[in-house]
Amino acid sequence: MNNKKRSSIVIGVIILTVLLVWGFIGSSEVAKIGTTCDSGINNEGNVLCWKWHRNVVGDIQDRLNEILDK
Repeated sequence: MNNKKRSSIVIGVIILTVLLVWGFIGSSEVAKIGTTCDSGINNEGNVLCWKWHRNVVGDIQDRLNEILDK
């Protein structure tokens, strides 16, 4: 194997690893109440979730935490 092909394989493996780790981080975030998966594997993002956001329940929870912390 030449160096160019080997380096492209290494870069591909690094990118796939980063995507996999980010998907696991997202799935753990979606497991919390108040977070919804926007883009991932499975309907709820249980397996892997790459993009997530706080939903209405999460916004209410954040506001209550701000009030109670003051």
